[in-house]
Amino acid sequence: MQKSLLLFLAFFPLFLFAQPRFRAGAVLGLTASQIDGDLSAGYNKLGFQGGLRVLARLKGPTEASMEFLFSQRGCQNELIPRDFDPNPFALTLNYVEVPIQWHYKDWLIEYDESKYNYYKVSFNIGLSYARLISSKVDDDFNWLNGVAPDYLKKNDLGIVVGFNFFANRHLGFTARWNRSLLLMYDSRTSPRGGKSWNSHCLNFQTVYLF
Repeated sequence: MQKSLLLFLAFFPLFLFAQPRFRAGAVLGLTASQIDGDLSAGYNKLGFQGGLRVLARLKGPTEASMEFLFSQRGCQNELIPRDFDPNPFALTLNYVEVPIQWHYKDWLIEYDESKYNYYKVSFNIGLSYARLISSKVDDDFNWLNGVAPDYLKKNDLGIVVGFNFFANRHLGFTARWNRSLLLMYDSRTSPRGGKSWNSHCLNFQTVYLF
């Protein structure tokens, strides 16, 4: 499965540039994430996300996109840490992420010159491959250190679903949900035991397309 995904990632840029119309732009945003299986609940871990987005125009009101992102995920027991918290913990995971998505667009804004036409909204769905490049543990309770980083999976594959709103032809805003399809920590194959971990996160992006 991983070999097929890598081949797809290798040839997808060629597909983009073979299209008669394509666009590229910069992405800057915020992530809010959590891990199922840890000792907290809620999207308490905030992080940075940034990179590039490439769009290829398909038939009708549809597009394909590929992004190259630096994304921070992880977990944290409180959204706003408290000084008197007896057992604070936080885990920061830094990923290189490549989402590939299909977009359906609506609400066409038309001008006299067709090259300036654009759609205000779009809905997207796709897959996202991520590679863990580094991690940081802040855990006075010391339970996270038993798993991270030694027993965390380096590769992740998730499903992404999102919504885009464009204020004009160049400036847009994205809200997206990303759910991992693979366990980031599998207790069945680890001597540490405990509960398995599965991550999911929300992405809030600002995109500028050239």
